[in-house]
This record gives sequence, C-alpha cells and structure tokens, in this order.
Amino acid sequence: MAAHNAGSLDAAAALYQRILEAKPRHPDALHLLGLVAHQQGQHARADALISRAIARNRRNAVYHSNHGAVLLALGRPREAEAALRRALALEPGRAEALSNLGNVLMRQGRPKEAEGCYRRAIAARPDYALAYNNLGGALRRQGALTEAEAAYRAALERSPRYPGALANLGRVLHEQGQYDAAMAAYDRALALDPGHAEAHANRATLLLLLGRLEDGFAAYEWRWRVAGFTTPPRDFGCPRWDGEPLAGRRILLHAEQGLGSAIQFVRYAARVAELGGTVTLECQPPLAPLFACLTAGADAPVTTLVRKGEALPTVDCHAPLMSLPHLFGTGLATIPAQVPYLAAPSDRQSRWAERLASRPRPWVGLAWAGNPRHDNEANRSMPARHLAPLLAIQPASFFSLQVGGAAGLREGLDESRLDDLAPGLTDFAETAAVIANLDLVISVDTAVAHLAGALARPVWLLLPFVPEWRWMLDRDTSPWYPTMRLFRQDAPGNWDGLMAGIWAAFADRAVADR
Repeated sequence: MAAHNAGSLDAAAALYQRILEAKPRHPDALHLLGLVAHQQGQHARADALISRAIARNRRNAVYHSNHGAVLLALGRPREAEAALRRALALEPGRAEALSNLGNVLMRQGRPKEAEGCYRRAIAARPDYALAYNNLGGALRRQGALTEAEAAYRAALERSPRYPGALANLGRVLHEQGQYDAAMAAYDRALALDPGHAEAHANRATLLLLLGRLEDGFAAYEWRWRVAGFTTPPRDFGCPRWDGEPLAGRRILLHAEQGLGSAIQFVRYAARVAELGGTVTLECQPPLAPLFACLTAGADAPVTTLVRKGEALPTVDCHAPLMSLPHLFGTGLATIPAQVPYLAAPSDRQSRWAERLASRPRPWVGLAWAGNPRHDNEANRSMPARHLAPLLAIQPASFFSLQVGGAAGLREGLDESRLDDLAPGLTDFAETAAVIANLDLVISVDTAVAHLAGALARPVWLLLPFVPEWRWMLDRDTSPWYPTMRLFRQDAPGNWDGLMAGIWAAFADRAVADR
C-alpha cells in the first residue's frame, strides 16, 4: 500500500500479487490489485479482480464504489450506477462513492442529478478537490459558467497543483471570452503536467480561435488522447501519413467529427492528390451523394468514395481530414480557399429551380439550429423566433433549410412567409441543389453554412459571443470561405442585437439589388 500510495504501481502490483500467491482469496489484496489495474488502464482485469473481492465481502462499501468507477470506464454506466448505489446503501455519506455516482450520471446525460451528488460529496468531505472539479463539469454542462468557474477555483484552493482543475478552469474561462486568463490556466496546467492531453487539446482550440493556425493545428493532434474529444482512433492496418510525397501510394482520407467539419476540410483532398496519391475518401453516409462530385471528371481528386461502415479497400496509409491542415502547415496566408470545391448534381439543381421559379426574389435560405448532440449546441443555435422581423421584409421569399427536430420549432414565425423544405432535403446533395439556386443563405454555425461556403454561394453566418475556433475573432469575413460574411453577438445570448444587424444588412442588399 505504501508503494501504491507513492504511485509506484508496478511495484505495488507485484507485492499484491505475492500476497495472493500465498492467500489467493484475500479480499483486500484482490481489491487493491484490481484498483492498480484500473489505474493502469486494464479495466477488464480490474473488473474481474474487484468482482472476486466483492464475492468474498459483499458489505464493503469501498469495493462497490471502486467497482462502479471500473464499470464506468468499461462503458457500462447502468451497472456502474447499481454498484455505486450499493456502496451508498452500505455507507450513505461516502464521498468517493457520491462523486463516482455523479460521474456515472454525467455520462448518462443527467448533469442536474450529478450536481446533487457532487454537492453531497463536498458536504461529507469539504476538502475534496476532485468533487469540486467534478461539480464544475456538471455546472458547465448546464450552462452555468460563472458557477462552474467558482467550483474549479474552489478545487484549486484545496489542491493548487491540480492540472485537471486548471485545464477545466481554462476551458470555462475560454467559454466566457476571457481568453488571456484561459491561456494562462492552460499554461499552468502544462507546467505541472507537460503531458496533460486535455490541456493541450483545449489550448489548441484557443490558439486556433486567436488565429495562430500553425501552432494551433499542431497542438490539435493532442485531441486523439482525450476521451470524447473526437471519434476514437481506428486501426486501418497501415501507418498514419506523415505529409511526405505519396509517389503513387494509396491513401485513405477519413472524416472524424461532424458533418460541417467534413465539408470544411474535404477541400484538402485535392492537395493530397497533387502529391501523387491515389485517394480513397471515407465519409458519413449523408455526405456521400454530395462528395460524389469529387470523383467526377478527369481531374477528380478522389478515386474511391466509401460510406462509413462499408468495407474499405486496401490502402498504404491514412489521414484524418482534420489533421490535413497540420500536415500541410496551414497558416492564415496558406488556407486553400479556392471555391467552389463542391458542386450539387445538375439534375437536382434544375428540379429545385423549377420548384422555386414562381416565388419573388431574392430567395433566402434559413437555418437556426445544428446537431442537438453537439457539445456547444445551446450556445451556437438560436430560437427561431428571432428570425421573425426578417420574414417581414418584402419582396423576398424565405425557405427553411432546417432539418431534424428543430425544423418543427418555428414558434413566433409567420409560417406563411417561410416555406419548409425539410421533407425534400433527404441528403446533403439535395440541400446543395437548393442552395445552388438561392441568392443568400443565413445560418447559425452548422453544416448548412459550411455547405453554402463550399458551393461559393453568399452566406451570412450568425455567431455567438464566443464562437467556435474556426471562425476566429474580430473579423467579419472568413479566410476559409470567401463568399461568407460573419455577424457576431456583442454580448452572450444577444441574438436580437445580432439580428438587427442582419435586418439592416439585408435591407441594404435589397436596395443594392434593385
């Protein structure tokens, strides 16, 4: 236990194992060896060992509490919750079990209940820095950023050299627009723990937001070491591409995050092909009919297009789309911003042109919400009612490009002025065909905005006070999309103020068009 407490996990494991060789059913040795295995990332082995300890002593709250943490690490949250509730039935005020139960509830998308568990843990043990740190996460998930900041600072008061709390403090300061303070927190975390992946990855997004693209994209590679930051790494049976000339080698480019990110970074496929590679592109199924345009023509950059989930051809190397800016050393002056780099199928464009032909111009597409599962959706999406003044402008025709559940959330809008196209938008090629006919797209930060930019259509992007990193700060144009204009909130949540600017810009545009 002395070796274990000192962090000498291998030495502790060897000693626990010697005890078990002499007494194979020793419950404490089984439990503690399981705990070491858990700390070393061997969660299945930890589960087996701690289960054996519990079989010897079912009334030990510590065993059940740590078993819950192991089950959560194994992705079995319901079993983890049951184990932790057993621990609390045996010892209701056990702070570690309360904190672990909060972690389970967070994994299940129940941050308010998790908050209650963390507060009970703190009440039971006021010096519990980990519980304060976890409380900050629950508050942040509920949008209570100021309260989350206070919780992280409370964790640091109790444990000043706590890199995880510093990394989380940096993130919540970043989300409040306190960029210098956020960078300082990240730097302090990394001074304490140079290998802290989350601090590196979150610091990378801040560097990118500040326009320091080369440093930011290099640091963004740390995302692979942070659980939940991106899709889990996959084994393609070949090495990651290092950016060197391909000389005829076969390369797989694969989408890793959201649909908008895939649209934004698929532009690099042409750069990869120029280096002599034979390119296979794997993308999310809704994008495949759109990305088919990259395989058409003599100069097509993509040879083979594969929907994610389908069998992949044999390749020599691979690269995630969002690693390509780093591999090409992209800076502000070297962004490949030639548009359009995507195109809608011509037959679909013609069909939509006929459908819209009778409507008065200008034709304006609207999108007010993104993926509801996005971590920042509450911040970047806008209640549809804020569009109401815009719909009053005459003459103009407005079309909803909104799909999914948000397509029906049109409270406060004059529906006679908004034509809902959602039933016909069956994939992104269909949406692209509509956008190719429109005079303007007005959208929040979602895939529709990326699509309009990639098609070189005029697009006005509505950004929250603290935008995502790709839109940077203090600019009204995007170096990624030359036809895009950026409109920004001047205070958190002030969509009405932003829409007043949109209304004025639209009125000016209408006058100019006439």
